Amino acid sequence: MALACNDCGAELAEGKSCEDYFHELLAVESQVPGAAGELPHFFAVASYNLQHPSAFMPAALAGLRRSLADILAGRAKLDDARKRASHEAEGSTRVLRRDGVDLSPQDDALLATWPRQWPMTVRDVCGVSPEQYVERVRLWAMSVSNALGGA
Repeated sequence: MALACNDCGAELAEGKSCEDYFHELLAVESQVPGAAGELPHFFAVASYNLQHPSAFMPAALAGLRRSLADILAGRAKLDDARKRASHEAEGSTRVLRRDGVDLSPQDDALLATWPRQWPMTVRDVCGVSPEQYVERVRLWAMSVSNALGGA
């Protein structure tokens, strides 16, 4: 019986996690000139994080969802997303979710509707060649944004 990720539903090889596949993806990214720290990296990180909601506070997920949709639609640039993320994480605002944190009914409702199966996951991207990387992470980002209904 194949193992599946509890968050994104991706099939996992024995002894591997989605995080392992994400690290493989970043290794491919490191071979792509201009990808690290730029838009392809944002697409990869945003897609992965949105598909693994258990690690994040729902408000952070909502902001990331909006930023991804805005960049894909041409309503924002990467710098805009960075400024938005910085602003939304100011002060005592939590981004990462700790075990045992009680969520509001609105947060619970948001997470109850969050997809657990996706058309593309990190598994569909991590094995690509460096030449295919930029286009594949963009397709992944588009699939994630579409599955979340844009923003």
